[in-house]
Amino acid sequence: MPKKMLWTELLFSYFPIDKKVFWQQMLARFCLLFSLWLAGLLAFALDGLMTSYILDLSFYQMFFGTSFLILFGSYMIQRELNNVIQDVRPMLKLDDPLFRRFSERVERYSYSFLPCLFIAIGFVVFLSDAPNEFQRALAEGFNLHVIWYLSAGFFSLLLTGTGIWMVVSIWLTIFLISRQPLNVELSPETIKKFRGLSMLALWFSLFYFLAVSIGNITFFARASALSLLEIVISPYLFFVAIGVIGVLLPFYNIHNALLKLKRQELLVIEEESEQLLRQLDEVLAKQPTRQISDQTTAITARLFSLQFKERHVKTAQEWPIDIGFVSKLLGLGLIPIIGRIMVEIFTRYF
Repeated sequence: MPKKMLWTELLFSYFPIDKKVFWQQMLARFCLLFSLWLAGLLAFALDGLMTSYILDLSFYQMFFGTSFLILFGSYMIQRELNNVIQDVRPMLKLDDPLFRRFSERVERYSYSFLPCLFIAIGFVVFLSDAPNEFQRALAEGFNLHVIWYLSAGFFSLLLTGTGIWMVVSIWLTIFLISRQPLNVELSPETIKKFRGLSMLALWFSLFYFLAVSIGNITFFARASALSLLEIVISPYLFFVAIGVIGVLLPFYNIHNALLKLKRQELLVIEEESEQLLRQLDEVLAKQPTRQISDQTTAITARLFSLQFKERHVKTAQEWPIDIGFVSKLLGLGLIPIIGRIMVEIFTRYF
């Protein structure tokens, strides 16, 4: 078991399941959420409100939409985050103690429970009707369905806070990696060294845009859009822009680092070439001897080697991502808009 874990993964660590078997992990999450839904069904049934509970689609969206997505995301982060950090280890100019402190810092941010709790409390106080429900319960009495509603509501908001913090922590991980000194040998294949990091960013994007889709559909589906333009120019565009910019920003930092490294290497090559040319001029100015001929050959060979190295460095990629990554990111950014359009079509014609 890792030294640190997300609180959700710590919860499932007590389940008698194989932690490496994906379908068992997903089944455990579904069973937990289904058990909570059944508990709500029982609570509402005992208070004579079973029909209203069954017909309330928000409960299905809460448990089998948003909550399941967040639990799936927590599993993926717990499984992949440490692997990504180890993959980028050779590219960071950090000794073992510094890298250990860096990885512990990333884990401390990513697996912290307090940010999730504070976000959930903020949602409870400012964005939910839990305070009103609690006051009503104090006046009218705590029925079973009220107790369940308040408990399940807080659990759902805690998961929502966890989902938000996971998005922040993934972005923060990529950003912190981008701020470290790089130890990368420039070449046309440089981009392959950042493939693990780019895949983590795409997972972050998928998780983020799916969460935005579910959240926006829940909060904005009641407002009927009059045209496609009103759907595109809406809160979706704001959230999509934040997601795209948030993903690209850390890679822009890496781009600046690679560009700086490229300029430094080209400057070193230029200075060494100028020095060799001066040496070559000095050698050629002397009386020709066998020793001078050997020096001339050695200097010329070194100049050819530097020219080859210069071409190699000039063709090196300055971005850790390619056009394929950008197109996939933009495609993921369309998920909230497409989802909203589908909801609009469904509500109008069905």
